Amino acid sequence: MERTEGSSALKPDKIYTIEDWRSWPEGERWELIDGRAFAMSPSPKVRHQERAGSLFVQLSNFLEGHPCRVFMAPLDVFLDEEDANRAATVVEPDVLAVFDPAKIGEEGIHGAPDFVAEVLSDGTANRDFGVKKELYERNGVREYWIIHPETGTVFQYILEGELFMPLKEHRRGVPVQSAVFPGYSWICV
Repeated sequence: MERTEGSSALKPDKIYTIEDWRSWPEGERWELIDGRAFAMSPSPKVRHQERAGSLFVQLSNFLEGHPCRVFMAPLDVFLDEEDANRAATVVEPDVLAVFDPAKIGEEGIHGAPDFVAEVLSDGTANRDFGVKKELYERNGVREYWIIHPETGTVFQYILEGELFMPLKEHRRGVPVQSAVFPGYSWICV
């Protein structure tokens, strides 16, 4: 498959399934969003990993002893599915948290996480602010953060009913209060 990072891959008209996705070469990282294939960065940059790692560790420590589970990429999240083999959406968020243990399967998460954070990578901003935001909103992700790795800005979306509330933008060094985890705040330094 031809690699087209950050954009729809190979045949933009083709709708792929999880069965197709599973047949692709091992070691290549792809996301399917509504059946469209998107190539992922082969290896995140250092600042990206620092931001994702910091959030993962702090959130994991905050939730220690709670039933909610926190995960970090690479871990597949299957959305819009009635049958996992026919699903047309599988994404790999940088950090995610799941309250419902029934959603946690051997091969990944089946259903919407309660919390998702994406750290921007080269070429992913349009996808993270566009199609992924819409995808997470449509599937009921309760809180979605987009973290800019260089500026430290956190863009926070909170689900109210079926729609994300207007964007809250937090600058580096300003605590981001989570709506899903009362009492938890994170500071991107």
